[in-house]
Amino acid sequence: MPNKTFENIAPAKRERILRQAALFFAERGYVQTDMAELARRCDISKGSIYTYFDSKEALYLHVCRDGLERSRKAVWADVEPDWDIYRLVEHVFERGVGFARRHPEYVTLYLSFAPPGMEVFAEELSREVETPTAETLKERIRDGIGAGIVRPGLDVNQTAWVINNAYVMLLAALVSRHFRTRLAVYCDVDDDLTDAVFEQQTEQSIRMIQDILRPEERT
Repeated sequence: MPNKTFENIAPAKRERILRQAALFFAERGYVQTDMAELARRCDISKGSIYTYFDSKEALYLHVCRDGLERSRKAVWADVEPDWDIYRLVEHVFERGVGFARRHPEYVTLYLSFAPPGMEVFAEELSREVETPTAETLKERIRDGIGAGIVRPGLDVNQTAWVINNAYVMLLAALVSRHFRTRLAVYCDVDDDLTDAVFEQQTEQSIRMIQDILRPEERT
C-alpha cells in the first residue's frame, strides 16, 4: 500500500511514477530493479520514493495491483450482465489482446508472479487476480448449461480453467519469446507474429472455445 504522501501528490506526477515503475519492473524484473535508477526514470529522488512507499516490495505490489485494475477496466468494464458465455469470450479475448498490445508491460508483470523466488508476491496477488475472472466464467457457463446453449456434460471448473489458460497463453505470446515460439510451433505459424497473424490466432482461439461449449447437434 502507498503512504498518504503518494495520494497527496499531483495526479500527473502520480501517474508518471506508476507508469515508469511498471515499465521498469517489467524490463528489469523485481530482483534486478535498482531503486535509485528507478527514481531517476521517474524524475524524482530516491528519498521521495521511500516517502511514498515503505519499501521496494510495497511499490512493486502497488504497481502490479494498479496494472491489474487498468486491465480489468479495459477488458471487463463494458461487459453486460445479460451476455452469454459466447459473447463474453469474444469480448474478453478481443479486449484483452488489444490492451496487451497497448501495454505489454502489464502482461509481463502478471507473468512475473510465477518464477521461483516470487512466491511471496504470488501469495499476495494470484488469488486476488484470478478469483473474479474464474467466478464470472463459471457463472456464465452454468447459466449456459441451464439455458441449453452449452454442452450439458462439461465440467464447469475445468472448462473455465481451459478458457482462461487459452487467454493467458495468447497474451503471453505477445510479450515472451518462449510463449511466442510455443504458439508458432503448435499452431504452425511464423513466430514473427505480425498483427494479421495474431488477429487470426485470436479469432481461431475464440472459435475453438465456442465450438467446445456448443451442444452436440442431434441427427
